[in-house]
Amino acid sequence: MKLSKKNKTRVNKLWKNRNNKQRSFIIVVLLPTFFAAIYYAFIASGQYVVESQFSVKGNEMQQLDLLSGIAGVPSQGGSATDSYIVQDYIHSVDMLNALSKNIDVVKLFNPEHADWWARLGAKTTQEERVDYWKKMVTAAYDPTTTIITLTVRTFSAADSKMLAEQIIQQSEWLVNQLSERSRTDDLAFARAEVDRAEARVSKARKAMNEFRTANQNLDPTQSATAQMMLIGELEGQLAKAQTELSSLLSYMGADAPAVKNVKRNIKALNNQIEYQKNHLTGTETNNGETALTNVFAQYEPLLVEREFAEKAYTSALASLESARVEASRKHRYLSTFVEPTLPDEAIEPRRFRSVITVFLASLLVWAIGLLGGGIIREHVGWV
Repeated sequence: MKLSKKNKTRVNKLWKNRNNKQRSFIIVVLLPTFFAAIYYAFIASGQYVVESQFSVKGNEMQQLDLLSGIAGVPSQGGSATDSYIVQDYIHSVDMLNALSKNIDVVKLFNPEHADWWARLGAKTTQEERVDYWKKMVTAAYDPTTTIITLTVRTFSAADSKMLAEQIIQQSEWLVNQLSERSRTDDLAFARAEVDRAEARVSKARKAMNEFRTANQNLDPTQSATAQMMLIGELEGQLAKAQTELSSLLSYMGADAPAVKNVKRNIKALNNQIEYQKNHLTGTETNNGETALTNVFAQYEPLLVEREFAEKAYTSALASLESARVEASRKHRYLSTFVEPTLPDEAIEPRRFRSVITVFLASLLVWAIGLLGGGIIREHVGWV
């Protein structure tokens, strides 16, 4: 509709009669608010919102840590970590790509009845699709209640419900994967420790067997004990023979046959005791046998290694059994207690609130610009 020459003259006159402040108010505040009102009243397509709530649960025992105890909030441990992971996963490109295998996401957000401003657009980059996805699909995790609230917006009630169901299904798959990976990693580590401890025990036992074969001695400890007992018996016999010699010399001469026999017996006992002691503590006996002290120098490290390896193996077996129990107990799952439902009407965009928001934002920009302009003019006047 064209204005007549008279009306144009009147409009120009009215515009010229306005001061700069009024003109800027019209341009910065009234025009954006007018266009926003036209868009939200006649152009903006309705968006159907589906909201669902779920939580990542685990059957592990909850514990109170110090900070959580002060706050009065139970520590969620791994479940809280998985909840944050699920929240980030819902907003990620991986979720978008996973859903795109079964759903044409680009087509879903580009229906014919949707306005050009709200729709995704046919030719978009991956970054643009992710940014649009984060605007239309949001997930908020509340650490106090451990609840994840999923909100899905599309231009169709059926699409919103279907998309929310697909997101929950994919999130449940992720939680199962995280739980299975955690249990598998724990068991794999425990089994690796058992295998390592078992190999160490086998090596220690093999070294011990080789030592026994080389030295022809099953247990140097028992051999040493028997050696000490033998030396003790010989020393007892020597003491008895010396007592007998003293008794004989009290009434016999040194050349008496009985005295000579006792002296020969004492000499033999001394030789035997010296031989046994040399065999016990010397370097090598007259027969070329290795002394027990040298045998012990080789045996004791092998014995310590074998005992330590056996204890480590026992401990590793106990850890493996504990890991099995913990793995069966450490199972997490996604529990949905508010299912997606089919919405009856499009509740977004909030048309009146959006227009008011545009008006207030424009008014704020206008006021800041007016204040800034005044400061600049005063500054120029001072100069």
